Amino acid sequence: MGWSEPNISWFWFSLPLLLVFRPRQASGTSIPQNRHYLDIAYSGFCMLAILLSAWLNGKGLGYSSIILFTALGAIMTLAFARLEYLGGDHFVIGSLISIILLIVIFIVYPSIAIFLPMFKDDMGNWTAWQFMTILSQSHTLTVIYNSIALGIAVGVGATFFGLIFAIYTTRIAKRSAFIARVFSILPIVTPPFIVGLGVTLMLGRSGYITELMVDGFGLQKTNWLYGFTGIWLAQVLAFAPMSFMILDGALKSLHPSLEEASYTLKANRYQTFFGIIMPLLKPALANSFLIIFVQSLADFSNPLVLGGSFDVLATQIYFYIAGAQLDYASASTLGSVLLLFSLAIFVVQYLWIGQRSYVTISGKAYRGDVQEMPASLKLGVTVTLYAWMIFNVLLYGSIFFGSFTVNWGVDYTLTFKNYLNLFGNGMSDGAWPSLITTMIYAGVAAPITALFGLLIAYVVVRQQFYGKKVIEFSTMLCFAVPGTVAGVSYILAFNDAPIYLTGTAAIVVISMVMRNVPVGIRSGIAGLGQLDKSLDEASLSLRASSLQTIRYIILPLLRPAILSTLVYSFVRAMTTVSAIIFLVTPETRVATSYILNRVEDGEYGIAIAYGSVLIVVMLAIILLFDLLVGEARVSRSKATNQDS
Repeated sequence: MGWSEPNISWFWFSLPLLLVFRPRQASGTSIPQNRHYLDIAYSGFCMLAILLSAWLNGKGLGYSSIILFTALGAIMTLAFARLEYLGGDHFVIGSLISIILLIVIFIVYPSIAIFLPMFKDDMGNWTAWQFMTILSQSHTLTVIYNSIALGIAVGVGATFFGLIFAIYTTRIAKRSAFIARVFSILPIVTPPFIVGLGVTLMLGRSGYITELMVDGFGLQKTNWLYGFTGIWLAQVLAFAPMSFMILDGALKSLHPSLEEASYTLKANRYQTFFGIIMPLLKPALANSFLIIFVQSLADFSNPLVLGGSFDVLATQIYFYIAGAQLDYASASTLGSVLLLFSLAIFVVQYLWIGQRSYVTISGKAYRGDVQEMPASLKLGVTVTLYAWMIFNVLLYGSIFFGSFTVNWGVDYTLTFKNYLNLFGNGMSDGAWPSLITTMIYAGVAAPITALFGLLIAYVVVRQQFYGKKVIEFSTMLCFAVPGTVAGVSYILAFNDAPIYLTGTAAIVVISMVMRNVPVGIRSGIAGLGQLDKSLDEASLSLRASSLQTIRYIILPLLRPAILSTLVYSFVRAMTTVSAIIFLVTPETRVATSYILNRVEDGEYGIAIAYGSVLIVVMLAIILLFDLLVGEARVSRSKATNQDS
């Protein structure tokens, strides 16, 4: 901020000093509550005054501002504690204040910032109906229609295949753990662009299946893959495993007694399946469709590779920001449309589906086995699943094999040239800098995500206060906001005063944390729900603080959940692209942005080789984690058996 001459920063640091002149309490009297309310109100006023004055003066907040806001937060914490709010627990109160500030700064503020440029013209003047001019353009309407139509088609397709896989693993296969694990890992470890590139290697103009069809059946090469069809195929391949995980859990939760009761009433297997099982799956099917619809709207990588002339919202926003002509107004308008679609679906899912009850398991103990599926349905599911598995084997085989070829479709000679270009020119050239940077960012973001998510979960689950649902809903909005919109909103929010973060490593790490923190929250809530509150109460009764209780009681018991969040956050941070593509610079370039640059330059072999390396690295990390957690569980089981 600068202290060499009088400036606005002097005013900021003088504001808290005025608290020294507030009325003091008389000796021997009870603590006046008005004084504590004054401390709270004035601290909040100081925060708002600092932010507003910095914005009006175009002054960015420096590192010393963090100390200033921390001091003001400490004053508020002390005042709330003396008012016996939340039992007077300093740690819980301070955590709640910190959570609220972080939510406002990094979730609410960027979400509002994305709407502002849509009301400005090319000269920067405020124009109330500028967004209507943009929305009324025929190309804009076409892009919106394309995105909605694609989202619906992908939602239906991915949910259908997800249901097929879930039926197979829960009703047909005897050993489903391996298949379930494969389908749950693939979408997580596969970097962006790789599925689209793999489909291109198979079905593009130079794809080997295309060549086989041309040579064997005399068909003509066309561009049928590039457009709606290609994007739909790639997105269904990418998102069907996500639907599978949702529906697999729903099918496993259905009680076998329902099917037995249906057969007792002389219903056949078809009537039982379509009259009992499918109606009970309605919430899960709707949930799957809505989630896949939002994921399709937000997908940026597959339309970029396979879109051709078929424009969608995510890629169009990218071109408005990174294209030849910068257009914040159009990017803001399309981003707002995309955000409103996603938020509307999120609200429907949160309020409507979340409040409906389809309970099938009660407290009454009963053990039964699921019944056989109809023969024709069983055959259809099995054939579909094996066809899908064969296609995926060919897809990922093409990806790995393609990374070792000279020029796919022209020269299939095996070579290490792509890998040498990536990693054979020293640690300061090729892919090494982006890979090291990505691992550092992901390594920093993952523990912050896990601990911040656990802290929010602890406050939400274990404490009672007004606005708890608002905090939970606000943090879960990170899941609803598409990555492209999140990236644009961060650029608009943190590219100017009062908080200037653009071009720094901090904004990339913060974006990674905020995108994945809902996973940490849900994992923490699920874990805390399994821990009896009496454990906390026993610790507190022994005069341990809340911080000590979390450190010595909760953290050890939730170690598997925390480790799972760590691994998930690390892998997702390694593969994220849409949320950070606008935030990285040549100095902060990450692996996915490097792959994007290679795709844009037409260097598909190098892009596929880098993606293959990332897949292997992340699979190794997940398998190592499974090995460590598995050994820990075996050790605990042996210790329990010995004690008993």
